[in-house]
Amino acid sequence: MRYVSVYILAVASLLALATHDPLSAEIEPGAAVKADACAGDTTKLGVSRIVEIDTAGGGDIGGDKSGAKQFLNDGEVVLTFDDGPLKSVTGPILKALADQCTKATFFMVGQMALANPDMVKEVAAGGNTVGTHTWSHKNIRAISFEKAKQEIEAAVSTVSKANGTPAAPLFRFPYLNATKQTEAYLKSRNIGAVWIDVDSKDYRTRSPKVVEQNILSQLAKQKKGIILMHDIHPWTAAQLPDLLKDLHDRGYKVVHLVPKSQVDTIASYDAAAEKALAAKAAAKAANPMVARSI
Repeated sequence: MRYVSVYILAVASLLALATHDPLSAEIEPGAAVKADACAGDTTKLGVSRIVEIDTAGGGDIGGDKSGAKQFLNDGEVVLTFDDGPLKSVTGPILKALADQCTKATFFMVGQMALANPDMVKEVAAGGNTVGTHTWSHKNIRAISFEKAKQEIEAAVSTVSKANGTPAAPLFRFPYLNATKQTEAYLKSRNIGAVWIDVDSKDYRTRSPKVVEQNILSQLAKQKKGIILMHDIHPWTAAQLPDLLKDLHDRGYKVVHLVPKSQVDTIASYDAAAEKALAAKAAAKAANPMVARSI
C-alpha cells in the first residue's frame, strides 16, 4: 500500500495545480492494434492528404467558428476523438483506424492520460495526432480564468509526459465552450483551438447505428467537415468500422492534421506530471489490481 499512497500524494500535487472532476466511462474489453500494412490499398479509406497546422499566434481552426482557418474541400473529413484515452474504447478505435489505414486527432483529458499513459503512447505510435482537452473536462465558462489556465496547462504537461514527447499545440474546448480570456491565453501560448462541423452526438445514445447515422446525415448536408466523436463510449468504437467503410464507399477522403511545431510545456506542471506518472507506475508494479482501480 505504500506505493499506492505515494501515487495518491503525487496526484494530489498535480491537483494542486489543476482542478479535479473525474470522467466516468463504461468498460468493455479492448482489442489489439493491427500494424499499418495496407498503405496504398485503394479498397481502404486511407489518408488522402496531410495538412500541417501552424499554430504560431494560436487562432481558431476549422469548424463553424467565425473567422476560423478553413482548409477542407468538399468530400473531405477530419476524424477527431475527445475525452480519452480509455483502453477498452480507444484500443478498438485504434484497430478500426489501422484496419482502414487512416488517422485521427485525439484530444486527450489530462486525468485520462494519467490513468492510461500506455494508451497515450499507443495512439501516437499509430501515427495519430495527440492534442489536449483540459485536465478534467471542466466547462471553461463555469470556472475562473485562473482555474481555466490550470486546466489547460495540467493537461498539456500530463499528456506530453505520458507520451514521452510534447503534445501537439492543438486544443479543443470541453462542450465547445470558450471565453475571450481563454482564447487569448491559447493564442499567447501558440496553441490552436480546433472546432467542429459534424457532431456525432454519441453522448445522447448507446446505439452504434444512431451514432453513424448522425454523422452521415450531417455530412450529406454539409459535404465536408471535422467530425467530433468520443473515445470513452463503447458504442462509438462499435460503429467506427462501419462508419469508415461507409465513408470510403461514399467517396469521402480523410485529411490528417499534423502540427508544424510542438507545444511548449511549463516546468512546474511538468514536474507535477512526472511525479504523478512515476508514482502510478510504482503503484501498478507493487499491486497491479489496486493500481488499476485508482
